[in-house]
Amino acid sequence: RARLAALDVRAIAAFNAELFTQYAAKQRFRVRPLPGAVRIDCEDDLWRHYALSQGWARLYLKEDNDTCIHPIPAGATLGPPGWGGAYNGSKPRCLAGHDLNPRAQPDACKFEKPFSTSESFAPPGEFPVTHPRDREGWNTRWKKPDGSCCVGHVPPL
Repeated sequence: RARLAALDVRAIAAFNAELFTQYAAKQRFRVRPLPGAVRIDCEDDLWRHYALSQGWARLYLKEDNDTCIHPIPAGATLGPPGWGGAYNGSKPRCLAGHDLNPRAQPDACKFEKPFSTSESFAPPGEFPVTHPRDREGWNTRWKKPDGSCCVGHVPPL
């Protein structure tokens, strides 16, 4: 106990890094993302994915690529999607953001009349784009370099 109590934050972090490195070396499977998974590389990728309003997102975006897991090469041309990150028009799934119990929000995720069109109604296994009637313009703002819209984009109704 005395040895553990004597450790500072840096020593504990080094111990945990070594522990997880050795544990990972023992894994006998390769980690692969599930279909429909969203890649997050930078802090702004999180804000863009979870924000349902572009006005709200602008309050929190850092636009600082120093927060990225993978360093951005010096002199790289940045542009949509992602602006240095991995964001590509994804949104949280409606079912994950609402309590659909009868006493809460039972009608929140009705595709025909959604509470929010900035959420995804894509089925599991598909890339989570917004509702076709997205009022915030998330799907039109994040174009691919060839000018087409987001991965898995659903045409308007």
